[in-house]
Amino acid sequence: MSKRPNILWLCTDQQRWDTIHALGNDYIDTPNLDRLCSQGVAFTNAYCQNPICTPSRASFLTGRYPSSINANINGACNLPEHCTLISKRLADAGYECGLIGKLHITSAWDDYEERMDDGYSYFCYNLASGHHLKSPKNPYVKWLTEKGVDWQDIFTTDEKHDYHWYREDAPEELRQTAWLAEKAIDFMKERTNSDRPWLLSVNCYDPHPPYDAPLSLVNKYLDRKLPDPIYSDEDLKLNDKLKDFFFQSAAHPVDDKARRNKASYYGMIELIDKHYGRIIDALDELGMRENTLIIYNSDHGEMLGDHGLTHKGCRFYEGLVHIPLIMSMPGSFDQGIRHDGLVEETDIVPTIAELCGIEAGDTHGRSLVPVLKGEPDKKPRKFVRTEYYDTLELDMCYDGLREPGEAEVSDGVDSSYATMYYDGRYKLCVYHGSEFGELYDLKNDPDERKNLWYENEYQGIKNKLVLDSFGATVKFSRPGQNRRGRY
Repeated sequence: MSKRPNILWLCTDQQRWDTIHALGNDYIDTPNLDRLCSQGVAFTNAYCQNPICTPSRASFLTGRYPSSINANINGACNLPEHCTLISKRLADAGYECGLIGKLHITSAWDDYEERMDDGYSYFCYNLASGHHLKSPKNPYVKWLTEKGVDWQDIFTTDEKHDYHWYREDAPEELRQTAWLAEKAIDFMKERTNSDRPWLLSVNCYDPHPPYDAPLSLVNKYLDRKLPDPIYSDEDLKLNDKLKDFFFQSAAHPVDDKARRNKASYYGMIELIDKHYGRIIDALDELGMRENTLIIYNSDHGEMLGDHGLTHKGCRFYEGLVHIPLIMSMPGSFDQGIRHDGLVEETDIVPTIAELCGIEAGDTHGRSLVPVLKGEPDKKPRKFVRTEYYDTLELDMCYDGLREPGEAEVSDGVDSSYATMYYDGRYKLCVYHGSEFGELYDLKNDPDERKNLWYENEYQGIKNKLVLDSFGATVKFSRPGQNRRGRY
């Protein structure tokens, strides 16, 4: 690279790892993501460090586990002043940093989250497509107004809650993903002749529920007869132990509603592919593609009916913690590579830091640059970790995630603390303070149907993994310090 690279960071909200055509899903249409895979490295075993938005985003923006930076609660975390985001590190190094869409590392219930020294000099914030549509500060609504569109013409109306769903006939070109693409393209155009490198974070709300894709796309995927979610009657018994720690009333069998939700979810991802593809096309047309690192990831996955669950919460099934991660910069990195080694989202920060020639700080991740360059992975990860430390406090469970008619979260819910430790074959899930746990052999049981926690012949494996997981938790729970004694 002749100069420091630009960074185009495309993030989605609640996208599962198994929703990209080029990586094995024959039912979904994602031509632009397929192209990105062919032009870069797809990390096929990447995992988030918390299955909920705020702690996950705080983690991959700092490169540290959420518990080590006190970023455990969804929508209620205010990161310490001494906890530095990668955007701030880049800004201090001369980068111009911009954000479009969601950030969500602090509370945003009043339509605008309190900011720390995050390094973003361009900040076009919109938490969610259907949140706070009556707010005069909402830039997405202003964009609709400039196009002569009243938001009530494309959203449902609900006088009780300030949260809304897209109507089935809401045009694709008026949805939040289209607005994000237009703003991102404008940002890049304005910096075509600049000598200053930039980072642009583009964060859409899709495919986060509600499942409100255009009707034409819903019907398209219903017609394709998508495979039913992973489910057996045993799931109802298993999930009953933790049902209050999910954004839903209880686990339930697969039905027509679950099938429609899945079809809509696929349609939302197709829209992401379309509009994020516009951004990548513009990058090409502006002559910036060769010197721009594109990162594509999601903060966590979505259960989507698997094991009787929808949305997210205190579980560690593959659909929820296994996420898409693609990196691409033609001319500098290998292309068309699938890397199957274990990867965490904590690895993103040290990767960016090495490429940009800056300090990453004391992270829990490791740089993926050798993999991107096609070099041997001399120190592959032996495990990945995910945490859940009382992440969904009861008063944080807001109405926006529930669909019409869905029950409120139960009163009197105790706190839940849990950790996941996965070594590439066995996945251990410990629900601390409870005798209940999970152990899955993903080599022989990739759908996680058979819990081996109580099986006599697996007690030796379970005990070893419990010790390994406990050791990792202690090691990585300390506050991060560099050699000068600071974070």
